[in-house]
Amino acid sequence: MKGNLRFPLLLAGLFLAASIAAAPHALGETLTCIVADGQYVNVRNQASSSAATWGILHHGDTIETNPLDITRGFFKTTFEGRVAYVSVKYFEIPVEQDFTISANGRVRMRRTPGGEATGFIKPGRQVHVTAWRYAADGSRWGKCTGGSYIAAQYLVPVQ
Repeated sequence: MKGNLRFPLLLAGLFLAASIAAAPHALGETLTCIVADGQYVNVRNQASSSAATWGILHHGDTIETNPLDITRGFFKTTFEGRVAYVSVKYFEIPVEQDFTISANGRVRMRRTPGGEATGFIKPGRQVHVTAWRYAADGSRWGKCTGGSYIAAQYLVPVQ
C-alpha cells in the first residue's frame, strides 16, 4: 500500500511546486500609469531603456506586477500575452490614507522616491499618503500631500 501512495503524492508535490513557480504575480498589485496627459510610457521586451518597444501606455492605464520583481528600474509585467518591462518611475498605487511617522529619530522627506532630501519630519507626526511609488532599487515610498516622499518603512497606518 505504501508504494502505491508515493507516486500520487510525488505528482501532487511537483504540481504544487510548478504552480507556485509559474505564478509571476503571486504578490501582484495593480499600478496606474501617471505620465502627463499626451505623454506615454514605452512597454519594452527587456529591462532596458534601449530595448525594443512592444507598445505604449498612457496616463491612467494600469499594469499588474509584483513590485518585488524590479530589474534595473523596470517592473516585469505582461503585455499582449508576453513578458514585458516598464520603467518604475511612471507608475503608482493610489492610497488616500493617514499614517504616523515611526522611527528612532527624524526621517528624511524626499523630492522623488529615493531621491534628493528636501527636509525632515519628526516621529509621531501624521502624514496623508496619496499613493505608493517605487524607487529603481525596489524600495516602497509614500507620496504625501504636498508632494514629498517618505520611505514606507517609517509609515504606520493610523488606527
